[in-house]
Amino acid sequence: MEISSSHKLIRIQGNDALTFLQGQLSNDLELSNDSTFQKNALCNVKGRVISLIWIRRPEDSCFELYVDESLLKKTLKTLEKFKVFYKSKMSLPEEVSEKINLVELGVWRKNCILSGLCEITNYTSETFTPHDLNYQNQDVINFDKGCYTGQEVVARMHYRAKLKSAMFLTESIALKNIEEGDNLYDLEKNIIGKLASRTDNESLIFLKNKNLFLDQIYSKKGEAISISRQF
Repeated sequence: MEISSSHKLIRIQGNDALTFLQGQLSNDLELSNDSTFQKNALCNVKGRVISLIWIRRPEDSCFELYVDESLLKKTLKTLEKFKVFYKSKMSLPEEVSEKINLVELGVWRKNCILSGLCEITNYTSETFTPHDLNYQNQDVINFDKGCYTGQEVVARMHYRAKLKSAMFLTESIALKNIEEGDNLYDLEKNIIGKLASRTDNESLIFLKNKNLFLDQIYSKKGEAISISRQF
């Protein structure tokens, strides 16, 4: 198993740990285990993704949550609001399991981007819905589990909405000059999407309408952005 060296560990354990997390995260924690990471979205009540969490379950009543360092405090604060209702303890261990290999952040982010998976940072927290990020096709959401915060919005979008948005890979150098979460524009300066995730050479962008003319995407400064492929 691999995780980036910049991810921080939150350990939650106790008799109610499973019930507590099932009510907050998008995947089915019953299916989590010790040998693989399970991806989960922590959402707000409006169905916007606060953070992407990688979960390992070393014991039945113990869960290890790995979250981007920039969102550690925000994730903790969000979970703590609900933890008081459950018999569970939350801690921040400094050492990770010997089963886990730590990967340099740039390598990790590049691998995620090339696979179409958007990591959430402090720049993009509470900006996107899971469907904006194509999480429904990235094993981040389980639509058969029970309720969790934001679930009604996520389910409604999945079952009732006709999705027009999409995620795209680009290697455009124009995106080096803008931040994650910044807007993208068409020729008339209308906002048509956002930069979702970026490394030095590769980026993921979210477009509201996947049927737009893909040769007419621009940064705020008017620099043209070319698309490599859609996910």
